[in-house]
Amino acid sequence: MTTPLESEVSPFLQGNFAPVRDESAFDDLEVVGAIPRELNGTFYRNGPNPAFEPRGRYHWFDGDGMIHAVTLEDGRARYRNRWVESQGLREERAAGKALFPGLLDFGAGDMSGFKVTANTNIVAHAGKLLALVEASLPTAMVPCTLETAGLYDFGGKLGGPMTAHPKLDPETGEMLFFGYSPFPPYLQYHVADPTGALARSEVIDVAWPSMMHDFAVTRDHVVFMLCPVVFSFEDMAARGGAFSWEPERGARLGVMPRGGGNADVRWFDIDPCYVFHPMNAYDDGGAVVLDVCRYERLLFMGAAASRESGASGQIGARLHRWRIDLAGGGVTSTPLDDLDGEFPRVDERRVGLPHRFGYVACKGPEAPEGGPPIFTAIRKYDLERGRHETRAFGALNGCGEPLFVPRHAGAAEDDGWVLVLAYDHERDRSDLVVLDARALDDDPVARIRIPRRVPYGFHGNWVAAQA
Repeated sequence: MTTPLESEVSPFLQGNFAPVRDESAFDDLEVVGAIPRELNGTFYRNGPNPAFEPRGRYHWFDGDGMIHAVTLEDGRARYRNRWVESQGLREERAAGKALFPGLLDFGAGDMSGFKVTANTNIVAHAGKLLALVEASLPTAMVPCTLETAGLYDFGGKLGGPMTAHPKLDPETGEMLFFGYSPFPPYLQYHVADPTGALARSEVIDVAWPSMMHDFAVTRDHVVFMLCPVVFSFEDMAARGGAFSWEPERGARLGVMPRGGGNADVRWFDIDPCYVFHPMNAYDDGGAVVLDVCRYERLLFMGAAASRESGASGQIGARLHRWRIDLAGGGVTSTPLDDLDGEFPRVDERRVGLPHRFGYVACKGPEAPEGGPPIFTAIRKYDLERGRHETRAFGALNGCGEPLFVPRHAGAAEDDGWVLVLAYDHERDRSDLVVLDARALDDDPVARIRIPRRVPYGFHGNWVAAQA
């Protein structure tokens, strides 16, 4: 009996999860509606896109990084996609096949080597365009051509990995980030100044090596989220991977003054949970307010990775607020929604500052049940009034992370557009949809037709054109 290919059995290699295997460029894309003349810049999106048939079991986090870019200029649009040229991808191209185990086989004891590729996010700071994954140094990309320039270590000053979710301070111009590791030091915090120079690095003591995907900042504080997804190389095959869900450890929020260091971190206990992505955080008198997409538990690599694999209850992430009382020492925990959602974003001008509005990708009423998670809607929250507005794209039409772009630099917090990649199942193509942020359910301001599929992916950002 012939063993089926992984692409024939893995749902993360089928439908619009399936990779595209070529690089292309298209000018003067078809536009339904009209692209606002104020929208001049590039929408970048990163995601996993395996260049070769996997040699073993495939996890969605395994794929080679591929950047998709839609550039808008004076009402016209063009598209380009390129792989992130990691060393592992170059070796596989030379061999003509996949050479490295994925997360699932690596976790089952295949220690023959592991390919690291920047497949999670792409950010711009101080003239650098950086493709990111949390297990590695960033990879510098050439903005116009999307060619890979190579690993970037801040002039030799960064010796470890960088999170895929740095924070760009809208007031100071700094880029704040961290890196985690399964080996000591488990956590390091870094600051790059407005010129891009690495200005500060600080080792942070944590109670266990955790998969710390993201963090949050305010004007005055940094917030680390220590969740009970624990990294260990012991008994990997029995546990089903290098990570295990250990809720008996609890979870903690670590708050550090922006000008402080390891000795100044205060840890606050919260109920066991996991957070991939916060929406934003801000200072509020003697408290820190932190909005996140919160999982009650995390089944990371399958049932074997969880000590509560048979537990019932919420599995998806839902918008949640923690209010950390720095004076009294307690944390107030408040659910903000009962709908599963992820990829939370705010107006980037509000990062670390009080925000009224936020956006997530979420399950629409027609979202398919079972199989890989597909978000078919986006939701806008008015957190001041406790309201929300939802825009659905239709059955099987999955959408990605919603990005808010202001109408101009001084525009109000929701005066602008929401940009989102949406798959059109009937056409088997993708669109970049431009929505009025104040009327999400109206007809799109513009629907930019990309003459190919853009596979479901992770994160991206809008980079305005230089004036």
